[in-house]
Amino acid sequence: MWEWSNRILNKKRPKAAKTLQEAYNDLLLPNSLPPSEMVKNQDIAAEDSASLAPPGPEEMLRILEKRLTEFNLKNFTLREASYEPQNWQEMDSGYIEYRRIREVFLKLLGYSHINDCQTAGLTKADIKLLRRSIAPENFDVHMKIPFDFGGTLDFNNLCLIQTHPRHDLVHRLIDMQIENNYLRTYKKIYLPWFDGRIYHD
Repeated sequence: MWEWSNRILNKKRPKAAKTLQEAYNDLLLPNSLPPSEMVKNQDIAAEDSASLAPPGPEEMLRILEKRLTEFNLKNFTLREASYEPQNWQEMDSGYIEYRRIREVFLKLLGYSHINDCQTAGLTKADIKLLRRSIAPENFDVHMKIPFDFGGTLDFNNLCLIQTHPRHDLVHRLIDMQIENNYLRTYKKIYLPWFDGRIYHD
């Protein structure tokens, strides 16, 4: 759920930061990272890499739609979401509640969505794990819209997805917008959205 932010924030958790936006500002200032890191995704680097200017919203949407196809993420669409930064206390509190809801969500899938489980390739043993609130090997619960973009702990905002490569690819699309100053510049992001509780092609 928080992988997209923790991967960057864990490198340096600023003592004075009250919100994720402050943390991003600290981490993503042009002087804080070498240009090669800021523009490492060639497809969204500006023609003049020295400027570190992110693509505009229409161009970013076009790039992400192209990546959805290349990554073979069928049944995913893109939803625009505004950035609503949380402070560290809100994040910690939300994570505690997420862990509780996650267990209930997994159990629900194991008992009430057996056909979807089988369609996604889960075995009888995997379904038994779900009923014990355990994610099967190489599967994870994904929060479709994170708290920082208006997401809630409603079951419709959660889905079970294959960790490698599907979940990793979803977060690559999100990272593309964080690491190249798009989020910082426009205060919004395009989130890959799957309209279901268990992802399958």
